[in-house]
Amino acid sequence: MIGVRENLQPITYNLYFMDNRFDKVVEEIMRGKNFLVVSHVSPEGDAVGSALAMGLGLKEFGKDATVFLHDNVPDVFMFLPGADNVVHNIDGNAAFDATIVVDCGQIDRLGDNFKKIKNCGRIINIDHHITNDSFGDINIITPDASAAGEMVFDLLNAMQVKITKEIAINIYTAVMTDTGSFRYSGTTPHSLEIAAQMIRAGVDPWDISQRVYESYPAKRFKLLGMVLNTLEVIENGKIATLIVTLDMLKNADTDKDVADGFVNYARSISGVEVGILFREVWSGEYKVSFRSRGNVDVSEVGVMFGGGGHKNAAGCSVKGTIEEAKNKIIAAAAKKVKGIVNK
Repeated sequence: MIGVRENLQPITYNLYFMDNRFDKVVEEIMRGKNFLVVSHVSPEGDAVGSALAMGLGLKEFGKDATVFLHDNVPDVFMFLPGADNVVHNIDGNAAFDATIVVDCGQIDRLGDNFKKIKNCGRIINIDHHITNDSFGDINIITPDASAAGEMVFDLLNAMQVKITKEIAINIYTAVMTDTGSFRYSGTTPHSLEIAAQMIRAGVDPWDISQRVYESYPAKRFKLLGMVLNTLEVIENGKIATLIVTLDMLKNADTDKDVADGFVNYARSISGVEVGILFREVWSGEYKVSFRSRGNVDVSEVGVMFGGGGHKNAAGCSVKGTIEEAKNKIIAAAAKKVKGIVNK
C-alpha cells in the first residue's frame, strides 16, 4: 500500500448490512488532524466536486485538508469553491494522518504524482463504482449511489458538518453531472433529496447549469464537427462509435478536456444500445469511453481491458492502431449487446 504507515487489514462496509457505514471513517477523522483528499486522473465533475466538498467539509470540522489532483481542474469547473487551491504535487516530507480517496476505483488511477507521496497515512476509499477493487484500509463502496458526491454528503452528514453554500455548490455539481442533470438511470430519490437540500443551502441551479453546460469555448464545437464526421453506426444499428485524434485536437487548437461528454452523442442515436468514443492518448494508445442504455452492462467490457466503471458508463485504455482498438472493443461490446437482445 502506497504511503500507508500501518499494515492493517482492510475493512469493507456495505450499505445494506450496516446502516452506520461511515462510523469507522468518522472515528479516523476525529483521531487525525491533517488530511489529504484525492481523486482520479482526468477528473470530471463528480471527482472535482466530491474532492472539494470533502476538503471544505474537513476544514469546517476543524481539520487541516489538502486537495490533490494529478491533473489540472478542467476550466469548466474552475468556478467551484476551492478549485484554485487544488495542488498537483506534494512535498516529499509532508505527512498526513489519512488520505481520503473519492470517486476512484483503482489506486493506480490517482496518477504518478500520487505515488511519490510517502506519508499518506491510512487510505479511506469512498466510491460508487461497482468495479472498485477495495484498495483502501477502509473501503466504503456503494454502487447504488448516484455519485461520489452523494456519498460525501452522507459522510459529512454523519460527521454533523454544517453544509455551507460553498460545500453545497460542490456537492450539487458532483451529483448533477454524474446523473446527467438527473436524467440517468442512477438518479434516485436520495440524489434528488440531496439536490433539494443543496438548493436550500444557497445553490442556484440555473447558475451552475449554465456554467457547466452552456459556457463552452468555440473550440469545442470546432472539434465536435470533426469528431461527428467519424461517426459509424454498426451491429444492426445497436452500436455507434466516434473517434478523437491528436490531429483533431491540434487542428481545433484545444486539449482533451474539451471532448468530455462527446460519447453521449453516439449513445443518443435512436436504436443505439452502446455508444463508444475512442480518444487517442498518444500514438498507439486510445482511451475508450462507453455509454449504454437499458440492460447492457458496459462495466464488464471495461474490466476485460483493465478498466471499469458503472453499468451504463465505463472506460478503459487499449493499445494498437485505431483499427486494432476498434476491432477488439467492438467485438467485446457486440457480444454484450447480442446477449441482451437474444434474451
